[in-house]
Amino acid sequence: MKTKHVQVIPLVRFVLSVCCLMAFLVPLPSYGADTGTVKGKIIDKADGEGVYGASVTVAGTTIGTATDMNGNFMLKGVPAKQQKIAVSIVGYAPASQVVSVGAGQTAIVNLSLGQTTIMASEVVVGAALYKQDRLEVPVTANVVSAEKIKQEPNPTLDQVVEDVPGVVVTRAGGQTTSTLQIRGSNTYQGGAIGTRVQSFYDGFPLNSPETGEVVWSSVNMNAADKVEVLKGSAATLYGSGAMGGVVNVFGHLPETLEVKAGTSAGFFDAPPSSDKSVYRDGYTPWFWNSYVGIGNKSGKLSYSLLYSHSEDDGYRQNAQTLLNDVKLKARYDIDAKQYLQLSAFYNETEGGYAYTWPYDATVLTGTFIPHPELAYDVYVNARFPAAGPYTKYDVYTDDLIKRKNALAGLNYVNLLSDNLTLDARLYYTRNATTYEYNNTPKDQMYATGATRYPGEFNETSSNRYGAGVKLDWRVSDSHRLLFGVDGNIIDVQSTQYTGEIPSAHPLSNSDLNDIQEKNFAAFVQDEWKLTDKLTALLSLRYDWSGINADEVTYVDYRSPVYVTIPGVGPVATYPYTKTESIENPSVDAINPRIALNYKATDDMSFRASWGTSFRAPTLAERFVRDAGILKGVPNPALDKETMTAYEIGVYKQFGDKVSLDVAAFINDYDNLIESVKLQGTTFEFQNITKARIWGIETSLNIRPNPSWNVNLAYTYMNAKNTDYKPSTPAVAIDSNPDPEWLPMRPEHTASASVTWKANDNLTLNLNGRYVGEYKAVNLYTNTEGDNYPGDFVVFNLGAKYKITDNIGATLLCNNIGNVQYEEAEWFRAPGRSFVLGVDLTY
Repeated sequence: MKTKHVQVIPLVRFVLSVCCLMAFLVPLPSYGADTGTVKGKIIDKADGEGVYGASVTVAGTTIGTATDMNGNFMLKGVPAKQQKIAVSIVGYAPASQVVSVGAGQTAIVNLSLGQTTIMASEVVVGAALYKQDRLEVPVTANVVSAEKIKQEPNPTLDQVVEDVPGVVVTRAGGQTTSTLQIRGSNTYQGGAIGTRVQSFYDGFPLNSPETGEVVWSSVNMNAADKVEVLKGSAATLYGSGAMGGVVNVFGHLPETLEVKAGTSAGFFDAPPSSDKSVYRDGYTPWFWNSYVGIGNKSGKLSYSLLYSHSEDDGYRQNAQTLLNDVKLKARYDIDAKQYLQLSAFYNETEGGYAYTWPYDATVLTGTFIPHPELAYDVYVNARFPAAGPYTKYDVYTDDLIKRKNALAGLNYVNLLSDNLTLDARLYYTRNATTYEYNNTPKDQMYATGATRYPGEFNETSSNRYGAGVKLDWRVSDSHRLLFGVDGNIIDVQSTQYTGEIPSAHPLSNSDLNDIQEKNFAAFVQDEWKLTDKLTALLSLRYDWSGINADEVTYVDYRSPVYVTIPGVGPVATYPYTKTESIENPSVDAINPRIALNYKATDDMSFRASWGTSFRAPTLAERFVRDAGILKGVPNPALDKETMTAYEIGVYKQFGDKVSLDVAAFINDYDNLIESVKLQGTTFEFQNITKARIWGIETSLNIRPNPSWNVNLAYTYMNAKNTDYKPSTPAVAIDSNPDPEWLPMRPEHTASASVTWKANDNLTLNLNGRYVGEYKAVNLYTNTEGDNYPGDFVVFNLGAKYKITDNIGATLLCNNIGNVQYEEAEWFRAPGRSFVLGVDLTY
């Protein structure tokens, strides 16, 4: 194979673009004779410690800075006269002091800040890659607080973010695929291939590099302080894979000695009498979780170590799960200006491969008759030949998914000066997933005629080695520049995500093939304070991605030949093998973004943004071949997809009791990569020419008094393939009620949450979410939309009781109405469940 190298012309084009941008944006410094300096220290009134990251400004000017790690600051070029120095940071009451500044002299200002419980806007880090007040963020961002995260024992990432406006979580159950879309960014498909949402843990990637998958239900949140969800053209800063949005998880570091442990247990209630599932007949599935951790801050060293374990019988057949997770975060302050921080985790999960509910299949004609009344069971009745009797196939009940995921990320941060900060990082990730298809000593046959041999599996493992450097430079009072480069090398071993044809039925790791992917990126950003109220965020990013494969060899499953086997009937064989050149082994793109924030008043800001982003096709999209009962066809012509995003929004705080956020967005996609079901049981990832997704998000927070908190959110979304044309011969999506609608994107979603702190010890919470019925799906389509997912309202009720200062108890009832609903096609979601948990903290 030939390794594809980055071409010179795109890189030169990027460098020239950066030089032009810098020439226009970086001002020439000017100094006046009648100026002085103001310096001092900002401390916390409660403990006397310096407050890091506080904003210090000269009122009525654009002169400002932020405090260092010890709370120190310095303002240069302050006009010589009486000045008001204002200090603010989220979580503290604002403070100010009037001081006389003399020409060529230094004035001293030392202030103490008191913490406040008044409803304030959150601090957001990810929108600009440094801290910003919520009112000053130029793009839509939502913050999930530690309080929200801890509402449920042993929370997972999907549970934490499912109520965020514009976010839709789709789960198949157990350790099977789960996907998360932001503003309709991606559909639901096996293996979560091509997820357009990038997820990070302390700034290090969580997505599996060969597919883009994050098993959201496996990301344990016991060690998290908060989660940020960014929307719009986030890829301008985060690169390929983030064009739909970004989810940032921030790990926990304690301020004092902290020893904690907890356990919870629960069970799934019986389904309604209308359900006839054999699996749930006289059987109650149970689940339990536990964790234990220790952390401390002693001198220059802070650390947090936490172990979590969970087991689940599975609310439906073959959806059992097992999880072991270890997370470590540590920070060492070398001195007042530099520190090292380590973020690491390792987890192992094992669970059943949860197939759809039962159905009858006439294999030769591709007819499927579902049985939602048996939704908690897994089997297929297939008819060979079309007019013959049905034969029950229960080979699906022993399939397993085993995963191992690891991260080790190291940050080095150095405050080189009052105006220049260096952030360098190294990281390593490992993702390994094994699908075990036959754990019996005998051959098994699928309804399609394919045979699974004892010990047969599919496996993919990847090792990613990455590094990046970021410089944060406050050039002047009006300009804050950010420069960064990032790169990684990914070594993949796989049974199917490579150019070589895989073994027909792999039985050992020697059947894995190798492929390598390389990625490089560079970006520049300028935060330009045009006036006291108007700020622009201008950024430009260059990305390149390439694989070391020139061609792909595959079996063409689009052309089956049926052979009659005595006693079995017609069985599909695939005699055609093809070798084709890969048309786009490397792709690159330059993506700009312009974002504006106008802070009209102290409690209201307007924002607008425009930007482009791109996504390189994943290895799985290029080469997928096997998806259980379905067969994938590699696409050697697959190209990158691009998106242009537009957004306007307003954020308003009404005193300390109410806040409102409204955003309107348009996302235009070119060459959108989607899975297309072809004839029979085959599918292929293809570039759809054009698609448009537009909508409106609203989020209302009401806190009438310290005891009550109400959150309401609603999103309307319109998602269309604007170049839709019926296929000849017809494909599955042509049979949707609205075939122009992009599959698995709900038109309406909403959520509501009410929290009541009844007294110092008892807190009650009621939350619910609504997902509208889907107008289009990928696989099991029909013109009436029968058995389509969505169209449900689910409520959960919880209570937390503080038994002592160190012991707390939690009681939950999830899905209190025992609603029978689906998030994915023909995959029943959990019914009602009860959970009791106990947490201890010392």
